[in-house]
Amino acid sequence: MQSFTFTSRLLTRVLAAGAVCLGLLGHAQAGNYWNGVSRALPVSPLGNIVALSCHNCYGNSNAETTTEVALALARDFDLIELDVTLHANGVAYVEHTDSEEARGTFDAALANSSLQQSNRLLFLEIKEAYGSAAASDTLMLGVLRSIRDRNYASAGRPAVLRAFMDRHQHLVRAKALLAQSEFAGIRDHIRFHNLIQTDIRNNIRATKNLGFHGVELEYRMPSLFGALIQAKMLGLGAGVYTTPASMGELYLSALREDVDFITSDYDRGASPAATSARALVQESTSLMYLNTAQQAGYPLSYRRSNGTAYPIAQGSATPAFELLSVASDEDRVGGSMAFSGGQSVGTWDADNDAAGGFLVTAVVNFDDLASGSTAAILAKSDTGGFALEQYATQLRFGVYVNGSYSYATAPLSAFNGTDSYFLVGAYDGSGAVRLWVNNVEQTASASISGGVGQNNSPVVIGADPQGATTRRFYFSGKIQQAMVQRWRNH
Repeated sequence: MQSFTFTSRLLTRVLAAGAVCLGLLGHAQAGNYWNGVSRALPVSPLGNIVALSCHNCYGNSNAETTTEVALALARDFDLIELDVTLHANGVAYVEHTDSEEARGTFDAALANSSLQQSNRLLFLEIKEAYGSAAASDTLMLGVLRSIRDRNYASAGRPAVLRAFMDRHQHLVRAKALLAQSEFAGIRDHIRFHNLIQTDIRNNIRATKNLGFHGVELEYRMPSLFGALIQAKMLGLGAGVYTTPASMGELYLSALREDVDFITSDYDRGASPAATSARALVQESTSLMYLNTAQQAGYPLSYRRSNGTAYPIAQGSATPAFELLSVASDEDRVGGSMAFSGGQSVGTWDADNDAAGGFLVTAVVNFDDLASGSTAAILAKSDTGGFALEQYATQLRFGVYVNGSYSYATAPLSAFNGTDSYFLVGAYDGSGAVRLWVNNVEQTASASISGGVGQNNSPVVIGADPQGATTRRFYFSGKIQQAMVQRWRNH
């Protein structure tokens, strides 16, 4: 794996590429993708703004689409996703694929007075395959004219046009059409996103070079955080699609500090979820968050329950700092803590609620997958708390409940030393202990019940704490992000 030492020359290049959009020593405090939007979008406990998109917010007729939009408005979604195709009659329709069947038209969907009078943003995906410039112009002129005539895309209320890379030429045509005088009133309020599935890094660069505004990535893709940070360092908005309804509360909570938008199926059922998507983003559950990708080196800073920064000074027992160029196309870009055994980063004694549990995340690149040594990635495991760790031939996440640890597991044979992995462990006080790798669930524990035992040890990155200062079970590898939240049954 290619890596770079922390030199002033490399730092200069990285800062030039990314400082404006990231605020390398801050967290979501400058250059947020949604700055200037009038709607009060959800804000995480640490200050990150995350717009929530109602996935496929339409039906097979205009009446069904009106019903779906009404549900999205009632559930407080920010982005209303409509898919758009072109029929042979030259009219744009709202549907997932070009069926040439009678569906609700795009213009009729935008004529919905409740949607018009709301402050919600249009999130429009062009589903039509690209054939020719002439056919694309027919479609995109219809889309742009409906947006204009129905009074969307105004100051503080942008509309977002989106397409997968194999259809992005529709966006290129729309961008050119906006130069026409008839669109003078909306041209500054249209944004363009590419949804990227393949050739990830080159297509992120292509999105930037096209003058587009954001990228959307599949939430289970390998080395997700490397792509998210690359996009941000290039000045693009970055988000994910489509987190599911099942365990949707976990995905929203686990991703809320690191993305600008999430398309989700969560809380789309006939009965509202006990906790809305917006409430999950804003819930005051944060205990510890550190993302070194957004920092330039020591002293590092981390957050606890709010935006206050707590310093981590460099010392003999702290890991080296690795900085990867935005152009490196490594599994990660930006900064990471490089643990070689014997180093750790201590934070603070962050306990769960007595009857509840923990949600923890980490972005990790492994250097030692074969020794069988116990190695803690993120832990508070001192006769209590939790541990996310390597153990023999397994990766495991465990919590201390009723006098012993219970674990969810994944085989280390499924990992390599080249990719980075987004790891999530969770237990809510009743039920299974669960573990996800790249947002795919692994083998859960048997069901248990009871709050996680509290202790007086700090949350430690890269080792297992034994009291306030003693450490053991040191990790070898790179850790870029680590987060801990209180977690309860939602």
